[in-house]
Amino acid sequence: MPVPGAPTTRDLSPEAQAAAAWFRHLGRALRVFRLYRGENPIVTSTQESVTAELAELLAAQGGWQLRFSPTEVFLDDEPVVRTVTDPVAEGRTRSVTDAIPFLFYRDGVRRITLAADAPRGEIETFVRVLRAVSGGGDGQDDIVTLLWQANLGQVRLEAVPLEQTIYLSTQAGGGPADAAGPDGLAYADAPGGAEIRCDLGQMAGAQGLHRDTFDDWPLPDGTADVPAAFARLEPEAAEACRAFVAAWEAEDSAGWTAQAPDFLRGLLAMDDSEDTRRVLVHSATTWLAAALQEAAWGEATQALELLNEVDPERRLGGEELAAALATLDAQVITDRFDEGDPDDLSRFAAFVVGLGPPAVALCVDVMARADKARARAATVTALCYLCAEDPEMLAPWLLDSRWHVVRNIVFVLGHIGGPAVAPLLRTVSRHPEPRVRRQLVQALGSLSPEERSPMLIEQLDTNDPQLLAAALNVLTRERDARAVRAILASVAAPDFESRDVNIQRALFGALAEMADDGAVPVLETLLNKGGWFARRTFQRTAAARTLCRIGTPNAVAALEAGLRSRSEAVRAAALEALGTRGRA
Repeated sequence: MPVPGAPTTRDLSPEAQAAAAWFRHLGRALRVFRLYRGENPIVTSTQESVTAELAELLAAQGGWQLRFSPTEVFLDDEPVVRTVTDPVAEGRTRSVTDAIPFLFYRDGVRRITLAADAPRGEIETFVRVLRAVSGGGDGQDDIVTLLWQANLGQVRLEAVPLEQTIYLSTQAGGGPADAAGPDGLAYADAPGGAEIRCDLGQMAGAQGLHRDTFDDWPLPDGTADVPAAFARLEPEAAEACRAFVAAWEAEDSAGWTAQAPDFLRGLLAMDDSEDTRRVLVHSATTWLAAALQEAAWGEATQALELLNEVDPERRLGGEELAAALATLDAQVITDRFDEGDPDDLSRFAAFVVGLGPPAVALCVDVMARADKARARAATVTALCYLCAEDPEMLAPWLLDSRWHVVRNIVFVLGHIGGPAVAPLLRTVSRHPEPRVRRQLVQALGSLSPEERSPMLIEQLDTNDPQLLAAALNVLTRERDARAVRAILASVAAPDFESRDVNIQRALFGALAEMADDGAVPVLETLLNKGGWFARRTFQRTAAARTLCRIGTPNAVAALEAGLRSRSEAVRAAALEALGTRGRA
């Protein structure tokens, strides 16, 4: 149930209810904008739908006056969006509109006026601005900057001052703590309410907001005839304006990412000191993290190339890079990665391999969250290259509670191969999930018989026919006395006949391919098991057939002895096996 006293949609006027419905539509649209790339038809149709609905509402309602707080959006004085701060206490789940109030508030927007006669182009620009800033807090522009650049006539906003000193203290302004001075910055508590304050008036001897910024200008020695001076400047003004606008448009269309690498390299060329390198490493690291968060693999590669030039050994910024990667929202990256085209998948794999060991955790996280098989394949490929020299880096994820993560890590280790992966694979040889152990068997194929046989033998007690068949398939590649003894112990176990018939058949089939005279005594015992009261069983028949397939003189002698047995079941099993041998 809603919290008593909290506004609900039913309490709003019809105009405010329509506005609330549009903001819900906008919230879903912003989620689509974050998930898909701009050229995707879904993004185009969603943006058009949101724009058309807003244009209709503005025309029908005579425009909007919106006011923003950190947690609410008001249409005039009615809250049309309210953030759910405690879903459990408020009795509802989080809404798609929860991020919208702070999206405006964080960029300094306090009020926006949307006129009823706003042209369709200006409304489209307004929606495009929201789309541009909804991807996260690492973008280069904010709502205020983008709306100012758009120079809209019917979309007006009020924002906080660009420069303002804010004082924080653990006591409200005017209290005893103010006696020592206005600026008491405390980190022990989170200040709020009247504890956050600022001085907006004139301050002697200082420049800034609401203060004179020209008191120290030198006075001119002479005077000028203003009309004559203007007449001289006017012919060149229009051309200068056109040149300025053209230069600004060229700079804006190129984007800062195209200019940043050369600019930062230029700084390094002017000053190749360690302090300069630290600054450049910090710049490249933050750029790399922001590009990763947006799944912009091309930008991330640019930043990585610059980082490799400035700090190839990660001596100056290794810890900062690891911390930046740890703070990324892997789910957002994965959502974009899942929808990427094959080129995106290739760029991601190439990027993380170039980034090196710091990218292992991020790569595993994306692999664990990815829904599409092709996305998981790209991350697995990248991990094979990343950890080829040091597979021990993957050890933490072999203990992961998610079986599909463990299975994929085992797959990676199998492709890496070599003696170094054997101890790692041994940790999952008794994993409770059969699918993990099936992948383990495939991975063991890349190891030597001495390393893999003990782990394969551990799988013989499984009740999963697929797992057993895979393990026996690898075991039978060569004759191994340990494997033969293990299989003989399994078929001679008291509970063998209670196991699935497919498992029994698989074990005897493997034994027939691997065994020699050393297995004859056990098989002869199984053939004659039961004495006078022996009955026909699969175990007895399979033992006779296995002796026949071994085919050595000792094995044939055991069958011939079975023909002389007093038990009809033993004689029948031996006769059937020898008859099969005769037909072969």
